[in-house]
Order: sequence, then structure tokens, then C-alpha cells
Amino acid sequence: MSRKPTAISYDALNIGLIQAKPAATAAPPPTVPATPPTRANRTLRDKAAPVTLYLHRDARKALKRYAFEQDMKVHDLLLEAVEDWFRSHGLREQVRVARGEQST
Repeated sequence: MSRKPTAISYDALNIGLIQAKPAATAAPPPTVPATPPTRANRTLRDKAAPVTLYLHRDARKALKRYAFEQDMKVHDLLLEAVEDWFRSHGLREQVRVARGEQST
């Protein structure tokens, strides 16, 4: 049986002006240069297009177990499967994002 949520009371809530500290003791916030990301610090997420795949729980467990046994990552197994599917259907597009490559 679920419990009924308790009522929220706003009686003790104090909304007022926050008094600022004296300027002499307040340090200015650190400035971060607003530079666009360069090729050196771009991540794979910046370069690739994400895809979501929903699998049956048993299939996911089997895939994770197989990846562990092969000392691979599930991501690499799925990319390998997609590459095989591309080849079998005559698609020539590159599946894996190479380092330094940008998505369009």
C-alpha cells in the first residue's frame, strides 16, 4: 500500500532580498575563455550521430556476456554487426567515426 504524500507548508518560507557581501571581501568569479572546441579536444559524441537500440533483456545479457568472453566492448560488437549488415546490403558508407573526422 502506498503512503499518502504529506502536505507541503510554505508558511516558514522566507522570500526576501539576499544581502550582498561587502565588495572588498567578494572575489570576482573566475573567467573561463570562451573558445570554440578545437579538433584536439573534440569528443566522439561531437563527431558521431547517436542511435538508440532497444533489445530484449535476455539478448542484452547474452550480448554483454559474449563481449566479456571475447574481451571486447558491446559497442564494438554492435558496430561490427552494423558494418557486416552494410556490406551484405551493398552500402559503402563508413560506419565507424575515425579520429579527427567531423559529422555533417
